[in-house]
Amino acid sequence: MIDLLPLLDFAKRLTGEAGTLAASYYRRTSARRKSDGTLVTEADERANQLIVERIQKTCPSHAILSEEGTTTYDPTADYTWVIDPLDGTTNFARGFPIWGVSIALLHGGAPVLGVVSMPLLHESYWATIGGGSFCNGEALHTDQSAQITNHQIFTQCTRTRRRLTIRSPLKARMLGSAAYHLLAVASGASLVAVESTPKVWDLAGAALIAQEAGAVMEGLYTKPLFPLPPVPMDYATISSPVLVAANQRVLDDFRADIVEN
Repeated sequence: MIDLLPLLDFAKRLTGEAGTLAASYYRRTSARRKSDGTLVTEADERANQLIVERIQKTCPSHAILSEEGTTTYDPTADYTWVIDPLDGTTNFARGFPIWGVSIALLHGGAPVLGVVSMPLLHESYWATIGGGSFCNGEALHTDQSAQITNHQIFTQCTRTRRRLTIRSPLKARMLGSAAYHLLAVASGASLVAVESTPKVWDLAGAALIAQEAGAVMEGLYTKPLFPLPPVPMDYATISSPVLVAANQRVLDDFRADIVEN
């Protein structure tokens, strides 16, 4: 495997620049609906253009998978960058400050590097495979002895609430960013994250950060998303429901409290 540290520095600078660019459009741009029903703004597109151009210049042999660009995975590439130029577009469009820029690097279909910048929260998260995870330079660790109680929380997307009944005593929160839901588990703010319809670019960076912090991730219904199957697939049409928890006991106990509607 190539040396990840120079690429980590590159990705940290790049998410910072893209976040600053996106922030310059905050509350100054409107959203339009794409053919798949999701929202996009000029900030998404400009941030994506910046990230793609920098990656192509710095790592010309690497493939790119992006929500606002090439959405088909090329399994013949040794390394693939996965980009979400603006995770939490609805939040962004409505003037809610929880949104960010996510970049991950895949090797063998699995993340080996992940960086997520949340500009308006002044939080930068990163991880490399086997190297731990960090927020603003502080190491992140989930509580391996944590148990479910009614004074702790879990994060979920809006579609989770529509599709599942969750009887856990944990208090539910919906923050509007799939990446941030996972990051909340990594930081210890949340014990569990449930995402019912995430795409690969929603999860790639934050999943590695959560796992390097000690979290466990499973497919909500089927096998986990990573590693990606070694076949060309258009991930714009594929959702990968996941369950992420601070430790295995919490995940098992929480799963037992889930009922499909």
